[in-house]
Order: sequence, then C-alpha cells, then structure tokens
Amino acid sequence: MSKNAYEIRLDILQMAHNDENHRFIEKLNAHRNPENGQLTDPELINTLFPKVPDIIKRAEELYTFVSEGE
Repeated sequence: MSKNAYEIRLDILQMAHNDENHRFIEKLNAHRNPENGQLTDPELINTLFPKVPDIIKRAEELYTFVSEGE
C-alpha cells in the first residue's frame, strides 16, 4: 500500500524530530562531567533543546532531498 502525500510529510517530520533529538542528546553528552555524568551547566537543557523552527528546518531539508531526488 502506498502512502499519500500527508503520510509522507508526517514521516519526514518524524524523521526530522528524531534527528534533532539525537543532536540534542549528543550535545548534552558533550557537556557532561566525565567523573559523575552530571551536566556541567543544567541551563544547557533549555539552550540546546530543539525548538520547533529547528525541527521544521530539518524537515524541509529532508523533504527537499526526497522531492528533488538529489
């Protein structure tokens, strides 16, 4: 069964959300104290957490790739 355009867009949005969350986790892990695993600055969570515009931008990148076949 093939997907309609809305289902494809939703899949791409989910991929973008997952990408941004993985980037967030990687950035957080880079700021952990190696001795105890605690964040060096707890405010980084608010700073680094992916915002909606970040997710939409990533989705647009993925959608362009798929639609243009680059």
